[in-house]
This record gives sequence, C-alpha cells and structure tokens, in this order.
Amino acid sequence: MVARNTGPDGLYADPSLYDILYTPGTAAEVDAFERVERRYTAQPLRHDRWWFEPACGTGRYLRIARGRGRRVAGFDRDERQLQYAAGRLDCPRRHLFAADMADFTAAFAKTGLRAGNLTFAFNPVNTLRHLPSDAAFVRHFAEMARVMAPGGLYVVGLSLVDYRRLVADEDTWVGVRGRCRVTQLVNYLPPEPGTARARREQVISHLTVTRPRGQEHFDATYDLHCCDRAQWRRILARSPLTHLASCDGGGRPLGNRVLPYQLEVLQF
Repeated sequence: MVARNTGPDGLYADPSLYDILYTPGTAAEVDAFERVERRYTAQPLRHDRWWFEPACGTGRYLRIARGRGRRVAGFDRDERQLQYAAGRLDCPRRHLFAADMADFTAAFAKTGLRAGNLTFAFNPVNTLRHLPSDAAFVRHFAEMARVMAPGGLYVVGLSLVDYRRLVADEDTWVGVRGRCRVTQLVNYLPPEPGTARARREQVISHLTVTRPRGQEHFDATYDLHCCDRAQWRRILARSPLTHLASCDGGGRPLGNRVLPYQLEVLQF
C-alpha cells in the first residue's frame, strides 16, 4: 500500500505516526526546559506552575510536563493533532484549543485560562519557523505577551542559518511503537541568496511506515523561514521580549557560540 502527499499534510495527516516518530527523547528535552526554567526564572518556582505550548501538536511535551505535576495548556491549528493530544493528556479539553501562532488570543480568551497566569512557555524544534516572515514572528511574540505573566520565560528552539556556509543537509529519524515502525528521511535545501528564496529553507520529508499488513509511504514538502543571528536579534528588538541567553539542546548556556540547533531563552 502506497500513499503520496506533496504538502505538509503528508507529515501531519496521521497524528499517531507523528507521535511514534518524535516521542523518543522527549523526556530529555523536558529535562532541558526544566534546567532553563530553574536557571533563568526570576520568580519562586512552584511544582504546579503553568507550562504553555504554542503549536503543541500531539502534546508529547505537555504529557511529560503534566506527569511531573505541571498544569499545562497549548494550542495547534490542526484539529486532528489536538484530538489526539486530548485523548492522551490529563487536562481539561478547553485547555487544548485550535488557533494559529500569529493570531490566537481571541481563542485563548474562550478557554477559561487567565492571561498573566502563564509563567513558562516553549516552542521547540524550529516550530516557530513555520511562520512565513519576520513580521509574523513579531505578531506571534505580541500575541504571547498578551497571555504571559510579566517576567515569564519563553524558550524557543531554533536553527539559525549561516549565509556564508549554505549546504544541503540530510537527517534520519526512527520511532517504533508496538508493531509499527516509522522512519523519516529528511532533506534540507538551503536558502538561495539574491532570489525570492533568500530567506526560505525547503524541507523534503519522506515517511516509511511499516506494519504487519504492509508498508506505506508519505511525502511532504514545505518551507521554513530563515534567520541568521543578526536577523533574529533584529526581530527580537521589534518585539516585547528580552533575550536572556542562548543554550544548547540540554539547556546549558552557550555564551557567544552558535550551534546548528539551540534554545533561545526569552523573557517578557
């Protein structure tokens, strides 16, 4: 059995496959968020504090945070992902709501959550880069400022581009749950300076799903918005956020180094 899809739905059409593929290692990522929160928060930490995730997908981070005693909430624009998350997450259904990253405060107002109660938020694995422009990044940060507590932290997982060293790259991910094995081969085509794609990285994903009944294939192609460090800092300068630190994937400070992927620690 073969399925083909050349849009982003080829990756997100079946939430269970996405969850199988990306859940391994999530606990270690949550460890990193906790490390960042302990180091940089200006407020006394409570074990039952709120964690908030824009574009939460299947809720894999929220599940672990909830299991560690946090109160959690999040949103995603894909109702299929939210339904899957709600079925596996112990929180009120209204705390998982449908919205877009650049326009979500109206939907937030209907959840019963109180703006200003949220002290910690996170947006990992380049999810922010699905927004199409610097202006959309700024709109998202303005929306976040309307719901976060003053002094609250926002941890953004980001790959910054180096325009002096633009090369194609490839990555492979594997996840197994029961008798289902999901393999993802991902190709990254760099931006093309001087063209309409000067700030666009193209991502080409191929999923191979192997079950006892046979094998399926799902293709997806989409773009991610690109920033180098200077462009990223200019975006932050237009936002309500202050840059506190850059950390590695484990939540340890980088100083002036830039890694292929890092956690940007921001404060409202």
